[in-house]
Amino acid sequence: MTQATSVAQDASGSPWLPGCEPGPGRLARAYIRSQDDIQAVEAVAPESVLPGNTIYECIRYSTAQNPQKPAFLHLLSADTGVEPRSISYAELLDQVERSANLFKRLSGDERSSVSIILPMLPEALIAAWGATTAGIANPINPYLEVGQIASIMNAAKATVLVTTVSRYGPGAWDKLADLTSLVPSLKKVLFVDASDGVDDFAAAVAACPAGLEFVPGSDPQAEAVYLPTGGTTAAPKLVRQTHFGQLLNAWITGAMAGSRPEGVVGHAMPNFHVGGAVMLSLRAIVYGQTVLTLTTDGFRNTQIVSNFWDVARHYRMTSLIATPATAAAILATPKADSEGHCIRSFNSGGSTIPVELLRGFHERFGVWLREVWGMSEIHGAVSGHPDDGREPVAGSVGVHLPWHPVKAIEVDENNRFVRDCAPGERGVLAIGGPGVVPGYVDSRLDGDFFVKDTPDGQRWANTGDLGMVDENGRIWMFGRAKDVIVRGGHNLDPKMIEEVLVCHPSVQIAAAIGRPDPAKGEMPIAYVQLKEGHQAEAGELLELCRKKVQERAAIPVEIHLVDRIPMTAVGKINKPALRVDTMRRVASEVALRVVCEDARCEVETDETGPRPRVILRLSGCRVESQALESRLKDAFRTYEFLTVFEFQPADASVAS
Repeated sequence: MTQATSVAQDASGSPWLPGCEPGPGRLARAYIRSQDDIQAVEAVAPESVLPGNTIYECIRYSTAQNPQKPAFLHLLSADTGVEPRSISYAELLDQVERSANLFKRLSGDERSSVSIILPMLPEALIAAWGATTAGIANPINPYLEVGQIASIMNAAKATVLVTTVSRYGPGAWDKLADLTSLVPSLKKVLFVDASDGVDDFAAAVAACPAGLEFVPGSDPQAEAVYLPTGGTTAAPKLVRQTHFGQLLNAWITGAMAGSRPEGVVGHAMPNFHVGGAVMLSLRAIVYGQTVLTLTTDGFRNTQIVSNFWDVARHYRMTSLIATPATAAAILATPKADSEGHCIRSFNSGGSTIPVELLRGFHERFGVWLREVWGMSEIHGAVSGHPDDGREPVAGSVGVHLPWHPVKAIEVDENNRFVRDCAPGERGVLAIGGPGVVPGYVDSRLDGDFFVKDTPDGQRWANTGDLGMVDENGRIWMFGRAKDVIVRGGHNLDPKMIEEVLVCHPSVQIAAAIGRPDPAKGEMPIAYVQLKEGHQAEAGELLELCRKKVQERAAIPVEIHLVDRIPMTAVGKINKPALRVDTMRRVASEVALRVVCEDARCEVETDETGPRPRVILRLSGCRVESQALESRLKDAFRTYEFLTVFEFQPADASVAS
């Protein structure tokens, strides 16, 4: 089935599916194909499209429609001959209720706050929804450092931790003793698939009575999830998400991607991210669809990528969300055959879809990649391209989704409103409407998020993204403010470099960042990952940039060919990791120019403070350390990062 066919089948003058219009106590189903459809949906109250006020109430509603239908199909292998693990809606509801009872009991007189450190297992979502029924869920990336995780759990005042054991590979569970010693509020640790059966999560849930032992809250604006966001520094940044906010965004995503109950949602984004938790999993459950988890490793499982179309055909997958890097890997798979698939919606987020990828994917597979833009502070998606069957406008992140107004504004250094930008004028993108979260757990962070002195008196959130809204309502992004490369007086958009590089037939992924420079502040450089089996030289790619990059100041001064560009857990290019890498390179080069030729230099970085810090351990130096230290201080004086020098065998260190 192609997208064009599916659009024709649903063509009508209304976005509401027949018999599924908004009404009290029932789920509305819509199919958004245009901006007119968005306006029609916005004509109703947002709370009128949902069948319940809370996540628990919506799970109960979906269960009542078809109790024996699979809520989860969890693939144990990319081989379609291996039977998946299946959990019905009746089983899901039962386990959510029992786990809610368990968390209430374990938390005692304290508010139940459950931290969840798990890979992509159904238990991660069962625990999260049980936790939101009992109190607060706090999903955490298992691959953060122990200190970061402890800071998050302490900010959430965690009473219970649900985690696992080493059978799922390395993770925070390997350092559990260190972690639990740092969280004084923690009362109990439970393990999925406990190796010795002690404190096993499933056993503890089964031992609790069926049905809720308490009357659950029904306030749609109650806090449900404390979701970490904002990078990998030690200081936690937890978003306060509500039941209504998560449910509304789940509903909106389904209205864009397919809201019929027979939908099968491909789930390969982690559950500690709004993409996996809300836009895929909760969305499917709200609409009574099936969550198809593409193994515990998601798209990090290379077999899932290489067998993608076989899996999609076999399980009749209808929609999914993936990053452009994942889509590029699927496109690069030799002999991939998409014939007979049922995918109606393939959304992509995390970074801009290159034009070559957009058109190449459609030409080969008959599917348009439709870019979405979202953030944890809005509970998920903010904008997207309605499925009108035509090629999406490349470079744009689409139009604002229902009840999510977006505009470009100018703010001062204190985040105070200055003025609205005209259509097509660049500014900082701000979002309003009921999807905006109440704020952060640490309210001191709210001042940089909520725009002050807005003329309409409404809450507008400063996204930190630079962009514009054109005369047709399309939203254009020019990167995070922190991703802009500042070369002297030039603010350079890294996309103008990346889009040139990915046009090269051997390039799979490219990422442009700023290299610290003492005279210009930053100089543009690029990291490039080649397609498997392809070859290209850095000089060849630099020459391509000299010919094709439109702004002369943006031509990269160097290109690094790497085996793998680092990715975040959700499949985005990890630019902070690349910035650390280039900071290390620069520090080592500068230090070795200052010291003698036979000196040895070890470099470490520390980004836990307000400014990055480089630690240089120097040995084998022939010059007396005090004189050398003075020369090094002078060499690093104009760089934006702090530097610590440690000389061997001397034991003193000095910060410049």
